[in-house]
Amino acid sequence: MPTQSASRTISADPFRSRRSVRRVPGLTVGQCFEIEVSPDVRGWVIRVPEIGGAARASRRAAVEIVARKFIAARTGIPIGYITVIVRD
Repeated sequence: MPTQSASRTISADPFRSRRSVRRVPGLTVGQCFEIEVSPDVRGWVIRVPEIGGAARASRRAAVEIVARKFIAARTGIPIGYITVIVRD
């Protein structure tokens, strides 16, 4: 019975999209971030004081995932390792 090879090539440069990822000193994988949420005319403003940034969500239900994606993009921490505490 023939078998298939399961090997694959892994790129040395995992960030091919040319986006810059800013590493923030002192942040570790699995870190919890406290975010501040306030209503706005166009949705919700999400502030992340620990990394000094802000994002916007169109719906209140989307605030947590938008915040996690924003933190992941700014810090390089995988989204699955990011926890947020929402403070209204």
